[in-house]
Amino acid sequence: LASVVGVNAQVIDDHLDVAVISDAEHDPRGVEIFEIPESEPDENSIFQVVETQPEFPGGMAELMKYLQKNIRYPQICKEQRVQGRVIVQFVVNADSTITDVNVVKPVNPYLDQEALRVVKAMPKWNPGKQRGEPVRVRFTLPVTFRLPADTVKVDAVI
Repeated sequence: LASVVGVNAQVIDDHLDVAVISDAEHDPRGVEIFEIPESEPDENSIFQVVETQPEFPGGMAELMKYLQKNIRYPQICKEQRVQGRVIVQFVVNADSTITDVNVVKPVNPYLDQEALRVVKAMPKWNPGKQRGEPVRVRFTLPVTFRLPADTVKVDAVI
């Protein structure tokens, strides 16, 4: 048996070519080539990274405007001065719809519910693309709830 001393890989004509470099002392050929065809994702595959990311209509600036216009700060959270960043994940489908919305980093049940409500109500996004074709992509969105400084009670410790 030859011992492996290195591996080189490159994509050639939509196939992954892997060169396993072995110890020439045990294997005079030195290099063995294996061709591994790339598997095609099925229509239900959810990508984390794609060539073209999904995008809110009009881009990130419009997404921020949408969030500012539509988020209603829960009254109980205002009264208790609860603030924080809720991390929401969702899937942008190939048909531009938003599904599988959930909170991955909660702050407070009221803030979490408001973040979910606003994300679920978003308009269709421009889908993500892989190899020029629309695909399903998981997207993570931080939603920050912050009260104006003059409404936040600051306790001084003396």
